[in-house]
Amino acid sequence: MTIVEDKPVDVPTPFGPMRTYIYRPAADAKFPGVVFYSEIFQVTGPVRRTAMQLAGHGYVVAIPEIFHELMDGPGVVLPYDTPGADRGNHCKITKELASYDADARACLDVLRSHANCTGSCGAMGICIGGHLSFRTAFQPDCAAAACFYATDIHKRSLGKGT
Repeated sequence: MTIVEDKPVDVPTPFGPMRTYIYRPAADAKFPGVVFYSEIFQVTGPVRRTAMQLAGHGYVVAIPEIFHELMDGPGVVLPYDTPGADRGNHCKITKELASYDADARACLDVLRSHANCTGSCGAMGICIGGHLSFRTAFQPDCAAAACFYATDIHKRSLGKGT
C-alpha cells in the first residue's frame, strides 16, 4: 500500500503547540486512527518507519513530539546516546502529568477530525510511549491501546504531579 506523509501539524495544547506527524494510506478512503507514541528520544527514524508500517496496514497514524514544551522548538530528536537518554529521562519526570493527558486528548481530536479517519481511534506506544498509550486508554473515545515496554507504569513516576 502506498503511504502518504502529511505536512506536520502544530496541534494547540494548553501547554503550547505540539508538532505532530501524520502518516496514512494514499487511498482516498477512511481508516481508523492510531496515536503512536515514541520512546524518550522523540520522533526518530525507527519511530517513523514503524508509523509507515502501521499506515501500510490501513491506519491514519499520528506521532506527537511528546516533550514539545520542553524542547527548543519543533523537530528536536534526541540522540541515541547517554546525553540523549539523560535528557529524555529528565524530560519524562519534569513534564507535568496534566500535559501528557492534554496531549493525548489533542492527538485523539486531531485524528478524529482528519479527513481520512473514520473517527475510531486507538493508541500504541513503546517505552515511555507504552505508558502514554496506557494513559490514553482512559480517554472515553480511545477504542484500544497497545503498550510495548511501558516504562515505569508500575512506579507512578511519569511526570511532575504524579
